Amino acid sequence: MQQKHIGKKIIHVPNRVLLVLTAITTLFFCTEVSANASAKDVHEMADICMQANRILKDYALVGMGVSYHDPAKDLKENLELIENEIKDLEGHKQNEKIAAEIEEIKKSWHAIKPEFEKTPDKSKMSDLRKMVEKFTVRCEEVAEDIAQDTGIEGEHDVVLVAELGMESQRLAALYLMKAWGIADSDYETELQQIVDQTEKIYKELFEADEKLVSQEIKERLKKVEKEFIAFSVMAKSDSGRFMPSAAEKMASKIFEELREILEMEQKLVEGTVSGYFTPIADEKTAGEIFRAITGIVHTKGGIKS
Repeated sequence: MQQKHIGKKIIHVPNRVLLVLTAITTLFFCTEVSANASAKDVHEMADICMQANRILKDYALVGMGVSYHDPAKDLKENLELIENEIKDLEGHKQNEKIAAEIEEIKKSWHAIKPEFEKTPDKSKMSDLRKMVEKFTVRCEEVAEDIAQDTGIEGEHDVVLVAELGMESQRLAALYLMKAWGIADSDYETELQQIVDQTEKIYKELFEADEKLVSQEIKERLKKVEKEFIAFSVMAKSDSGRFMPSAAEKMASKIFEELREILEMEQKLVEGTVSGYFTPIADEKTAGEIFRAITGIVHTKGGIKS
């Protein structure tokens, strides 16, 4: 009888421990964060920054009557995409500062969006580009604020990769404006600013710790950098000949490759961290919670209940 009693007790303790471990695991990984932004928030805001200049590029292509890649369809789909991403961001829980910044971005975008829904007008292109420039500058700042608020190391690099996508479309839009015959005396200066900013971003990513930007990602970035340089050389040409379809082909190729790299970067820095959940305690605190709930203490002889 004594033997059976001992056996029963041995079974009882592990079962109790198992239940508590399950509870702690739930606390660790299923506690909703109400104050901090999520990784998904970073992704969506960064994508909004990228898509705004892409829409501007497609606006110019439609205006010129270029049908390559069906820019009218892309423009419509990306307008819907930005709208959905803004709505999704509003539905998440963030702190007051981030929530206010998202509201600011929404209002700014809704001031621009109606123009993109109209038939492209050559006379409005310059003013529209200035509006997008101002919007994307602020958009980048908000994306960085969200990245910092997540507390996830490496989210800054996620935003940097997204900025490369944005700059590639910005270059395309500027070139296509010139191809459309829209005079801009600052074209060369603005073009060089894009090139300089892009080089600065690439340099920072190449010098980043490999745990945040892997060697594989860096190799992929080097390949895209060469494609961007080739694109910028074409944009700088003063031959007087313009190739809008070729520009669209190059810009889209760079953009899609950077979207793939962006996904790789997101997976690297976020790992298995959920965009909505985060641990609530460190290892020491977890142990204290465990002992408090179970009433179990460790002795030299083993476990005492």
